[in-house]
Amino acid sequence: MEIRIEKIESMRVASVRHIGPYEECEPAWQKLCAWAGPRGLFGPGVKMIGISHDDPEVTPPEKIRYDACITVGDAIESEGEVVVRMIPGGDYAVATHKGPFTKLIETYNKFYGEWAPQSGRVVKKAACFEIYLNDPDRTSPEELLTDIYIPLEAE
Repeated sequence: MEIRIEKIESMRVASVRHIGPYEECEPAWQKLCAWAGPRGLFGPGVKMIGISHDDPEVTPPEKIRYDACITVGDAIESEGEVVVRMIPGGDYAVATHKGPFTKLIETYNKFYGEWAPQSGRVVKKAACFEIYLNDPDRTSPEELLTDIYIPLEAE
């Protein structure tokens, strides 16, 4: 597994919260896309992001929190179930996962079990996030690419 360290700027996102197993988050994406599409928010450079708040190996499935997000500009405000928030900037360890979303846990486990203990870096107690690099409606599960961002304490 290849890990790179990136310093990123904070990102402003519109999000819809899902509570329950990660593999059941599709309704949050449907709500977000149904809200964003008519507002013309899917232009070039928009990032599709998932914020994973909980470890599914520790948190009971019915309490897992996930936010389906898209990057938005300053003019966009919260509305109903759609909440505008910031993803903090800073240092992140980044791994690119290739394959189905159902196998993301394997990349997380390698990161936390192998890379983190040997890296010399301290993982920050904050939510991880994923940037989805291709469209699951147009890409076979084996070809999906997802960048996983793990927040790190500053050096």
